[in-house]
Amino acid sequence: MVGIVALGLALWAGLVLLFATPFALIGPISWREAVLGGGFFWVLWLLFIPAVAWLSFRFPLESQRLFLNLGIHVLGCLLAVGVSQIAFRKVIPLLPPPPGYTPPEREPGSRPLRPEPQPLEVFLGLRAGLDILVYWSLVGVCQGIANFRHSQQRERRAAELEARLTRGKLEALRTQINPHFLFNTLNAISTLIYVNPKGADEMIGDLSELLRQSLDSADEQEIPLARELQFIRAYTGIEQRRFGDRLRVRQDVPDELLDALVPALMLQPLVENAIRHGIEPQRGPGVISLEARREGASLRLAVRDNGKGPPAESRGRSERRGIGLANTRARLRELYGENQEFSFGKGEPRGCTVEIRIPFHTEPSLAPSAPTEGRP
Repeated sequence: MVGIVALGLALWAGLVLLFATPFALIGPISWREAVLGGGFFWVLWLLFIPAVAWLSFRFPLESQRLFLNLGIHVLGCLLAVGVSQIAFRKVIPLLPPPPGYTPPEREPGSRPLRPEPQPLEVFLGLRAGLDILVYWSLVGVCQGIANFRHSQQRERRAAELEARLTRGKLEALRTQINPHFLFNTLNAISTLIYVNPKGADEMIGDLSELLRQSLDSADEQEIPLARELQFIRAYTGIEQRRFGDRLRVRQDVPDELLDALVPALMLQPLVENAIRHGIEPQRGPGVISLEARREGASLRLAVRDNGKGPPAESRGRSERRGIGLANTRARLRELYGENQEFSFGKGEPRGCTVEIRIPFHTEPSLAPSAPTEGRP
């Protein structure tokens, strides 16, 4: 509202200066007299500008009600012109003639070929034309402001809708991941509940800690890497009770990267697939490695296992390794668009490697430190 009032005053001041400038430059009057005269000439528009602005925003010239609103503005324009004509017809005769004005002279008894227009009629005709011009110019300005506002509102609504859709997609992907690892963990507990009740009880305690950490990050799409590693530590703790010495986990993450933000629960499905497809099928010891490196403005993460590796026909594709990797790929695409990379293939000298590149960014508060060797 304040902006509209300021704009109206600025338009009125512009009209006054536009009217006063030629008289002050080439006329016999001073700038002060010219500005006062301009203010008198346009004084009614101090009242008309707010009224015309209100009409313009209340009845915009848009396709839905074009003819009705156009008719309202025609009536408003006629009303403004009529009020102006009546006011000046009453006031002008009471004013002294302008400096240097002399009425036209005629020889006695002579008659002009046609009657000369009276100065008041000429003035009122000019005044009516200017009022019409100013009215529709102001309507155009207000229409432009309204269109700009509507455009901004449409863009804002579109951005909000897109953000809601993206959040919905991400939440849907996370609801797919959480039951996925939960069911697999319960299956792991069921394999020990009769042969090793104590171990199964400890696994249930680890599962409760796992779920607690999962709920703590339920409203966050990104968390510090250190918290993600703590979650992995709880998850692999459950799996190590199941596999014993057959599973070893190594971590190579510099301390300076622990506060980097990563998608919540991103590493868990990668580790789960490495255990399921790399460690579980083989009888000997298996190793899973977690690595993190900073490359300029990017953070590169890798999960490796020393299992048999993917079949030749599936190398470079993650579809054969289950929903976890497919969801990870989809979440990265939703979160970072084209500014991310996801690759899956054969490790060296054996096994599988999943690598992810995302933008490196942090939050103000540093995450707590996590160990760099041994279990993550």
